[in-house]
Amino acid sequence: MPFLVTAIMTRLHVDEGMATQIAGVEILGVALACAVLPRWIARGAHAFAVAGAVGTIVGQVASDLAPSIALMSAARAVSGVFEGMLFVVVASSVAHRACADSIWGKINVLAGGINGSVLVAVSLLPPIWFGRWLFALLAGIVAILAPFVVRIDRFAETSRLSLAGTPARLPKRLVVALWIVTVLIYGAQASQWAVAGIVGERAGLSQTTIGILLSVSSLLGFAGAIVPMQRACHPYRLTIIGLAQLVMIVCITVFFASTGATSYFVSQLVLNCAFFAIVPFLTGLLSEIDPDGSLVARTVVVTFLGVGTGTALAGPLFDRYGSRHCAYMMGGAIVAAFPLVWISLKGSAQHLQLSAKSRLG
Repeated sequence: MPFLVTAIMTRLHVDEGMATQIAGVEILGVALACAVLPRWIARGAHAFAVAGAVGTIVGQVASDLAPSIALMSAARAVSGVFEGMLFVVVASSVAHRACADSIWGKINVLAGGINGSVLVAVSLLPPIWFGRWLFALLAGIVAILAPFVVRIDRFAETSRLSLAGTPARLPKRLVVALWIVTVLIYGAQASQWAVAGIVGERAGLSQTTIGILLSVSSLLGFAGAIVPMQRACHPYRLTIIGLAQLVMIVCITVFFASTGATSYFVSQLVLNCAFFAIVPFLTGLLSEIDPDGSLVARTVVVTFLGVGTGTALAGPLFDRYGSRHCAYMMGGAIVAAFPLVWISLKGSAQHLQLSAKSRLG
Protein backbone atom coordinates (compact mmCIF):
# COMPACT_ATOMS: atom_id res chain seq x y z
CA MET A 1 0.00 0.00 0.00
CA PRO A 2 2.66 2.64 0.84
CA PHE A 3 4.47 1.96 -2.44
CA LEU A 4 1.23 2.15 -4.42
CA VAL A 5 0.54 5.53 -2.81
CA THR A 6 4.04 6.70 -3.71
CA ALA A 7 3.60 5.47 -7.30
CA ILE A 8 0.32 7.35 -7.67
CA MET A 9 1.82 10.52 -6.15
CA THR A 10 4.78 10.36 -8.53
CA ARG A 11 2.74 9.58 -11.62
CA LEU A 12 -0.17 12.01 -11.16
CA HIS A 13 1.62 14.67 -9.09
CA VAL A 14 -0.99 14.61 -6.32
CA ASP A 15 -0.55 14.87 -2.54
CA GLU A 16 -0.45 11.89 -0.20
CA GLY A 17 -4.07 12.27 0.91
CA MET A 18 -5.42 12.11 -2.62
CA ALA A 19 -3.08 9.24 -3.55
CA THR A 20 -4.23 7.28 -0.51
CA GLN A 21 -7.87 7.73 -1.51
CA ILE A 22 -7.14 6.53 -5.04
CA ALA A 23 -5.25 3.49 -3.74
CA GLY A 24 -8.11 2.82 -1.32
CA VAL A 25 -10.50 2.37 -4.24
CA GLU A 26 -8.71 -0.92 -4.96
CA ILE A 27 -9.57 -2.14 -1.46
CA LEU A 28 -13.20 -1.23 -2.04
CA GLY A 29 -13.11 -3.26 -5.25
CA VAL A 30 -11.75 -6.31 -3.42
CA ALA A 31 -14.36 -5.91 -0.68
CA LEU A 32 -17.15 -5.59 -3.26
CA ALA A 33 -16.12 -8.79 -5.03
CA CYS A 34 -15.79 -10.69 -1.76
CA ALA A 35 -19.15 -9.46 -0.48
CA VAL A 36 -21.26 -9.90 -3.61
CA LEU A 37 -19.75 -12.61 -5.83
CA PRO A 38 -18.82 -15.63 -3.64
CA ARG A 39 -21.74 -17.95 -4.39
CA TRP A 40 -21.64 -17.21 -8.12
CA ILE A 41 -17.89 -17.77 -8.23
CA ALA A 42 -18.15 -21.04 -6.32
CA ARG A 43 -20.49 -22.40 -9.02
CA GLY A 44 -18.30 -21.36 -11.94
CA ALA A 45 -14.80 -21.34 -10.54
CA HIS A 46 -12.90 -21.86 -13.79
CA ALA A 47 -14.50 -18.96 -15.65
CA PHE A 48 -13.97 -16.62 -12.72
CA ALA A 49 -10.36 -17.78 -12.23
CA VAL A 50 -9.56 -16.93 -15.85
CA ALA A 51 -11.48 -13.65 -15.66
CA GLY A 52 -9.77 -12.76 -12.40
CA ALA A 53 -6.28 -13.33 -13.77
CA VAL A 54 -6.92 -11.48 -17.03
CA GLY A 55 -8.80 -8.65 -15.34
CA THR A 56 -6.05 -8.13 -12.77
CA ILE A 57 -3.43 -7.84 -15.51
CA VAL A 58 -5.63 -5.41 -17.45
CA GLY A 59 -6.17 -3.33 -14.32
CA GLN A 60 -2.46 -3.06 -13.62
CA VAL A 61 -1.65 -2.16 -17.22
CA ALA A 62 -4.43 0.44 -17.21
CA SER A 63 -2.98 1.89 -14.00
CA ASP A 64 0.39 2.16 -15.69
CA LEU A 65 -1.16 4.11 -18.57
CA ALA A 66 -3.79 6.17 -16.72
CA PRO A 67 -3.16 9.91 -17.29
CA SER A 68 -5.72 11.32 -14.85
CA ILE A 69 -7.12 10.87 -11.34
CA ALA A 70 -10.47 9.59 -12.64
CA LEU A 71 -8.92 6.97 -14.93
CA MET A 72 -6.40 5.88 -12.28
CA SER A 73 -9.23 5.44 -9.76
CA ALA A 74 -11.20 3.38 -12.27
CA ALA A 75 -8.14 1.24 -13.04
CA ARG A 76 -7.50 0.57 -9.33
CA ALA A 77 -11.17 -0.32 -8.83
CA VAL A 78 -11.02 -2.79 -11.73
CA SER A 79 -7.86 -4.33 -10.30
CA GLY A 80 -9.51 -4.68 -6.90
CA VAL A 81 -12.64 -6.39 -8.22
CA PHE A 82 -10.68 -8.97 -10.20
CA GLU A 83 -8.19 -9.54 -7.35
CA GLY A 84 -11.23 -10.21 -5.16
CA MET A 85 -12.45 -12.76 -7.71
CA LEU A 86 -9.16 -14.62 -7.47
CA PHE A 87 -9.32 -14.65 -3.68
CA VAL A 88 -12.85 -16.08 -3.73
CA VAL A 89 -11.72 -18.87 -6.07
CA VAL A 90 -8.92 -19.69 -3.63
CA ALA A 91 -11.36 -19.59 -0.69
CA SER A 92 -13.70 -21.95 -2.56
CA SER A 93 -10.87 -24.39 -3.16
CA VAL A 94 -10.08 -24.61 0.56
CA ALA A 95 -13.68 -24.60 1.80
CA HIS A 96 -14.72 -27.44 4.11
CA ARG A 97 -11.40 -29.25 3.97
CA ALA A 98 -9.84 -30.98 6.94
CA CYS A 99 -6.79 -29.20 8.39
CA ALA A 100 -7.56 -26.16 6.26
CA ASP A 101 -5.11 -24.18 8.39
CA SER A 102 -2.26 -26.18 6.86
CA ILE A 103 -3.38 -25.18 3.36
CA TRP A 104 -3.76 -21.52 4.36
CA GLY A 105 -0.30 -21.67 5.90
CA LYS A 106 1.14 -22.73 2.56
CA ILE A 107 -0.84 -20.03 0.75
CA ASN A 108 0.43 -17.38 3.18
CA VAL A 109 4.04 -18.47 2.81
CA LEU A 110 3.82 -18.45 -1.00
CA ALA A 111 1.92 -15.16 -1.27
CA GLY A 112 4.03 -13.59 1.45
CA GLY A 113 7.24 -14.57 -0.27
CA ILE A 114 6.06 -12.95 -3.51
CA ASN A 115 4.69 -9.80 -1.87
CA GLY A 116 7.65 -9.45 0.45
CA SER A 117 10.13 -9.85 -2.39
CA VAL A 118 8.38 -7.11 -4.35
CA LEU A 119 8.43 -4.85 -1.28
CA VAL A 120 12.14 -5.37 -0.73
CA ALA A 121 12.98 -4.89 -4.41
CA VAL A 122 10.92 -1.71 -4.65
CA SER A 123 12.32 -0.28 -1.41
CA LEU A 124 15.82 -0.42 -2.93
CA LEU A 125 14.82 1.56 -6.03
CA PRO A 126 14.63 5.37 -6.35
CA PRO A 127 11.13 6.88 -5.83
CA ILE A 128 11.05 8.28 -9.37
CA TRP A 129 10.95 4.66 -10.60
CA PHE A 130 7.62 3.97 -8.88
CA GLY A 131 5.41 6.11 -11.06
CA ARG A 132 6.64 4.61 -14.31
CA TRP A 133 7.29 0.96 -13.64
CA LEU A 134 5.60 -0.30 -10.46
CA PHE A 135 2.26 -1.14 -12.05
CA ALA A 136 3.99 -2.70 -15.06
CA LEU A 137 5.99 -4.86 -12.64
CA LEU A 138 2.81 -5.98 -10.87
CA ALA A 139 1.17 -6.81 -14.21
CA GLY A 140 4.21 -8.89 -15.18
CA ILE A 141 4.15 -10.82 -11.90
CA VAL A 142 0.44 -11.64 -12.30
CA ALA A 143 1.02 -12.70 -15.92
CA ILE A 144 3.78 -15.10 -14.83
CA LEU A 145 1.59 -16.60 -12.11
CA ALA A 146 -1.61 -16.70 -14.19
CA PRO A 147 -1.13 -20.24 -15.64
CA PHE A 148 -0.89 -21.60 -12.10
CA VAL A 149 -3.70 -19.46 -10.70
CA VAL A 150 -6.31 -20.58 -13.24
CA ARG A 151 -5.77 -24.22 -12.23
CA ILE A 152 -7.03 -23.58 -8.71
CA ASP A 153 -10.62 -23.94 -9.94
CA ARG A 154 -10.20 -27.74 -9.99
CA PHE A 155 -9.93 -27.79 -6.22
CA ALA A 156 -12.93 -25.46 -5.87
CA GLU A 157 -15.09 -27.83 -7.91
CA THR A 158 -13.90 -30.83 -5.89
CA SER A 159 -14.64 -29.01 -2.65
CA ARG A 160 -18.16 -28.10 -3.79
CA LEU A 161 -19.01 -31.63 -4.89
CA SER A 162 -17.86 -33.10 -1.57
CA LEU A 163 -20.47 -31.19 0.44
CA ALA A 164 -23.55 -33.32 -0.22
CA GLY A 165 -25.45 -33.71 3.03
CA THR A 166 -23.58 -30.97 4.87
CA PRO A 167 -25.87 -28.62 6.86
CA ALA A 168 -26.11 -25.25 5.14
CA ARG A 169 -26.75 -23.28 8.33
CA LEU A 170 -23.63 -21.74 9.80
CA PRO A 171 -23.11 -21.42 13.57
CA LYS A 172 -23.71 -17.68 14.04
CA ARG A 173 -22.04 -17.39 17.44
CA LEU A 174 -18.90 -19.06 16.14
CA VAL A 175 -18.77 -16.81 13.07
CA VAL A 176 -19.32 -13.65 15.14
CA ALA A 177 -16.62 -14.71 17.63
CA LEU A 178 -14.14 -15.29 14.79
CA TRP A 179 -15.04 -11.99 13.19
CA ILE A 180 -14.42 -10.12 16.45
CA VAL A 181 -11.06 -11.88 16.85
CA THR A 182 -10.22 -10.90 13.26
CA VAL A 183 -11.04 -7.24 13.90
CA LEU A 184 -9.01 -7.17 17.12
CA ILE A 185 -5.91 -8.95 15.80
CA TYR A 186 -5.82 -7.22 12.40
CA GLY A 187 -6.71 -3.90 13.99
CA ALA A 188 -3.79 -4.10 16.42
CA GLN A 189 -1.38 -5.08 13.66
CA ALA A 190 -2.61 -2.32 11.34
CA SER A 191 -2.40 0.28 14.12
CA GLN A 192 1.19 -0.62 14.83
CA TRP A 193 2.08 -0.56 11.12
CA ALA A 194 0.36 2.81 10.61
CA VAL A 195 2.69 4.59 13.04
CA ALA A 196 5.80 2.53 12.27
CA GLY A 197 7.33 5.41 10.33
CA ILE A 198 6.88 7.83 13.23
CA VAL A 199 8.36 5.35 15.68
CA GLY A 200 11.34 4.85 13.36
CA GLU A 201 11.95 8.58 13.11
CA ARG A 202 11.87 8.92 16.90
CA ALA A 203 14.40 6.09 17.06
CA GLY A 204 16.71 8.18 14.87
CA LEU A 205 16.29 6.24 11.63
CA SER A 206 16.13 7.76 8.16
CA GLN A 207 13.13 7.23 5.87
CA THR A 208 15.22 5.03 3.58
CA THR A 209 16.34 2.83 6.48
CA ILE A 210 12.81 2.59 7.83
CA GLY A 211 11.49 1.50 4.42
CA ILE A 212 14.13 -1.19 3.99
CA LEU A 213 13.75 -2.55 7.55
CA LEU A 214 9.97 -2.71 7.29
CA SER A 215 10.14 -4.39 3.88
CA VAL A 216 12.65 -7.02 4.97
CA SER A 217 10.71 -7.71 8.18
CA SER A 218 7.54 -8.16 6.10
CA LEU A 219 9.28 -10.62 3.78
CA LEU A 220 10.80 -12.68 6.59
CA GLY A 221 7.74 -12.35 8.81
CA PHE A 222 5.70 -14.62 6.58
CA ALA A 223 7.92 -17.43 7.86
CA GLY A 224 5.57 -17.51 10.84
CA ALA A 225 3.01 -19.20 8.58
CA ILE A 226 5.32 -22.23 8.44
CA VAL A 227 4.00 -23.22 11.88
CA PRO A 228 0.35 -23.75 10.84
CA MET A 229 1.61 -25.41 7.65
CA GLN A 230 2.60 -28.38 9.78
CA ARG A 231 -0.36 -30.72 10.26
CA ALA A 232 1.20 -31.91 13.50
CA CYS A 233 0.44 -28.44 14.93
CA HIS A 234 -3.29 -28.75 14.29
CA PRO A 235 -4.20 -30.31 17.67
CA TYR A 236 -2.26 -27.56 19.47
CA ARG A 237 -3.92 -24.58 17.78
CA LEU A 238 -5.15 -22.97 20.98
CA THR A 239 -1.73 -23.13 22.63
CA ILE A 240 0.09 -21.86 19.54
CA ILE A 241 -2.34 -18.99 18.98
CA GLY A 242 -2.14 -18.01 22.65
CA LEU A 243 1.65 -17.99 22.63
CA ALA A 244 1.70 -16.02 19.37
CA GLN A 245 -0.66 -13.43 20.85
CA LEU A 246 1.62 -13.10 23.88
CA VAL A 247 4.62 -12.64 21.60
CA MET A 248 2.73 -9.94 19.67
CA ILE A 249 2.04 -8.03 22.88
CA VAL A 250 5.68 -8.16 23.98
CA CYS A 251 6.93 -7.15 20.52
CA ILE A 252 4.54 -4.21 20.27
CA THR A 253 5.76 -2.96 23.65
CA VAL A 254 9.41 -3.30 22.63
CA PHE A 255 8.75 -1.76 19.22
CA PHE A 256 7.27 1.43 20.64
CA ALA A 257 10.25 1.74 22.99
CA SER A 258 12.78 1.27 20.16
CA THR A 259 15.93 3.37 20.42
CA GLY A 260 17.80 2.09 17.38
CA ALA A 261 17.71 -0.03 14.24
CA THR A 262 18.26 -3.36 16.02
CA SER A 263 15.34 -3.17 18.45
CA TYR A 264 13.15 -1.61 15.75
CA PHE A 265 13.84 -4.36 13.21
CA VAL A 266 13.87 -7.38 15.53
CA SER A 267 10.64 -6.44 17.31
CA GLN A 268 8.90 -5.81 13.96
CA LEU A 269 10.21 -9.08 12.51
CA VAL A 270 9.12 -11.23 15.45
CA LEU A 271 5.78 -9.40 15.58
CA ASN A 272 5.15 -10.22 11.92
CA CYS A 273 6.12 -13.87 12.48
CA ALA A 274 3.70 -14.15 15.40
CA PHE A 275 0.92 -12.49 13.41
CA PHE A 276 1.33 -14.85 10.46
CA ALA A 277 1.44 -17.82 12.80
CA ILE A 278 -2.08 -16.84 13.89
CA VAL A 279 -3.73 -15.85 10.62
CA PRO A 280 -3.80 -19.29 8.88
CA PHE A 281 -5.31 -20.87 11.99
CA LEU A 282 -8.11 -18.28 12.08
CA THR A 283 -8.77 -18.56 8.34
CA GLY A 284 -8.61 -22.34 8.62
CA LEU A 285 -11.29 -22.31 11.32
CA LEU A 286 -13.55 -20.39 8.96
CA SER A 287 -12.77 -22.66 6.01
CA GLU A 288 -13.61 -25.80 8.00
CA ILE A 289 -17.22 -24.62 8.44
CA ASP A 290 -17.45 -22.77 5.13
CA PRO A 291 -19.62 -24.62 2.59
CA ASP A 292 -18.42 -22.85 -0.57
CA GLY A 293 -15.84 -20.18 0.25
CA SER A 294 -18.42 -17.43 0.75
CA LEU A 295 -17.80 -17.16 4.51
CA VAL A 296 -14.04 -16.69 4.14
CA ALA A 297 -14.57 -14.25 1.27
CA ARG A 298 -16.98 -12.14 3.30
CA THR A 299 -14.62 -12.23 6.23
CA VAL A 300 -12.26 -10.20 4.03
CA VAL A 301 -14.73 -7.33 4.39
CA VAL A 302 -14.53 -7.72 8.19
CA THR A 303 -10.74 -7.78 7.92
CA PHE A 304 -10.75 -4.50 6.02
CA LEU A 305 -12.99 -3.08 8.76
CA GLY A 306 -10.41 -4.04 11.38
CA VAL A 307 -7.50 -2.75 9.32
CA GLY A 308 -9.28 0.48 8.44
CA THR A 309 -10.33 1.13 12.03
CA GLY A 310 -6.87 0.38 13.40
CA THR A 311 -5.18 2.56 10.80
CA ALA A 312 -7.58 5.46 11.34
CA LEU A 313 -7.25 5.40 15.13
CA ALA A 314 -3.48 4.85 15.34
CA GLY A 315 -2.32 8.36 14.50
CA PRO A 316 -4.72 10.28 16.78
CA LEU A 317 -4.15 7.87 19.68
CA PHE A 318 -0.38 8.08 19.24
CA ASP A 319 -0.45 11.88 19.18
CA ARG A 320 -2.73 12.13 22.21
CA TYR A 321 -1.45 9.39 24.51
CA GLY A 322 2.11 8.75 23.37
CA SER A 323 3.91 5.58 22.38
CA ARG A 324 3.72 3.71 25.70
CA HIS A 325 -0.04 4.05 26.20
CA CYS A 326 -0.61 3.39 22.51
CA ALA A 327 1.26 0.09 22.89
CA TYR A 328 -0.87 -0.77 25.94
CA MET A 329 -4.09 -0.18 24.01
CA MET A 330 -2.94 -2.40 21.12
CA GLY A 331 -1.89 -5.07 23.59
CA GLY A 332 -5.29 -4.77 25.27
CA ALA A 333 -7.03 -5.48 21.96
CA ILE A 334 -4.97 -8.65 21.55
CA VAL A 335 -5.70 -9.73 25.14
CA ALA A 336 -9.43 -9.23 24.50
CA ALA A 337 -9.19 -11.81 21.71
CA PHE A 338 -7.93 -14.60 24.02
CA PRO A 339 -11.32 -15.92 25.28
CA LEU A 340 -12.91 -15.54 21.86
CA VAL A 341 -10.25 -17.77 20.30
CA TRP A 342 -11.10 -20.49 22.83
CA ILE A 343 -14.84 -20.08 22.12
CA SER A 344 -14.16 -20.29 18.38
CA LEU A 345 -12.11 -23.48 18.60
CA LYS A 346 -14.68 -25.15 20.84
CA GLY A 347 -17.57 -24.09 18.60
CA SER A 348 -15.78 -25.29 15.48
CA ALA A 349 -15.22 -28.76 16.94
CA GLN A 350 -18.88 -29.05 17.91
CA HIS A 351 -20.08 -27.90 14.49
CA LEU A 352 -17.84 -30.39 12.67
CA GLN A 353 -19.13 -33.22 14.88
CA LEU A 354 -22.74 -32.29 14.07
CA SER A 355 -21.88 -32.10 10.36
CA ALA A 356 -20.30 -35.57 10.46
CA LYS A 357 -23.36 -37.02 12.21
CA SER A 358 -25.63 -35.40 9.64
CA ARG A 359 -23.73 -36.95 6.74
CA LEU A 360 -23.76 -40.39 8.38
CA GLY A 361 -27.40 -40.12 9.33
